[in-house]
Amino acid sequence: MDRKYKISVVIPVFREEKRISRCIDESIFYFSNNPSISDFELIFVADSSGDKTISIIRKRTFSDRRIRLIVNNDRLEKGFSVKEGMLSAKYDLMLFYDADLSVPLTEIGNFLAKISRHDILIASRGLPDSRVQKKFFKILLSRLFSAVKLVMLGVNYHDTQCGFKMFRKKTLVLFRQQRIKSSCFDVELLYNAGLHNFSVKELPVTWIDSDRSNFNTLKVIGRFIVDIMRIRYYSWSGKYGPAAGKAK
Repeated sequence: MDRKYKISVVIPVFREEKRISRCIDESIFYFSNNPSISDFELIFVADSSGDKTISIIRKRTFSDRRIRLIVNNDRLEKGFSVKEGMLSAKYDLMLFYDADLSVPLTEIGNFLAKISRHDILIASRGLPDSRVQKKFFKILLSRLFSAVKLVMLGVNYHDTQCGFKMFRKKTLVLFRQQRIKSSCFDVELLYNAGLHNFSVKELPVTWIDSDRSNFNTLKVIGRFIVDIMRIRYYSWSGKYGPAAGKAK
């Protein structure tokens, strides 16, 4: 008999009013019609942005119990939002992805087929079997990030930044110990996963570059390097790993 899963899905959002309805509709359709899913919840964690993103999601929560909304009263960034959503998840299998659906939801089937053999599965755009539509400057940016991560932290994955990752409940300690709020939080999680000896597997995916971007490239590069140094410092300070306990 095929195994069925209950899954908590965390979707961080900020200024997504133009595509949030599509994200909700496609997510509901996919999980409702996937024979491997017996129940699910969609947890949207939204930073206040002044647009209609939050009101659109809130309206949908009234008609569907499987949709939850957590609102941050300030701009607290993606890493904080993912952490908040994961710590509120009620099911044993947890997934987060971006609202732009750059990774098609059909890739989830491949993840479900492999999650029983690993603790963490991460989508990778850097594997030979990945099918990627990506702008040239983002390829260069990815290679720069990879070099910095390897030299500073020894994190040696083809792609840590793809916003599509699946976790088993036993890895929740990583989110309790998470301190990085920026887009570098993925690196922190994977670095700490190594300290906890969790099994991590990269999987190839189809990835289509979003039409729209919410970040300034130069600012992101600078912040990324600073946060890599912060991770190194937190590690030296004993904030990660089994001996660190539950961080506040």
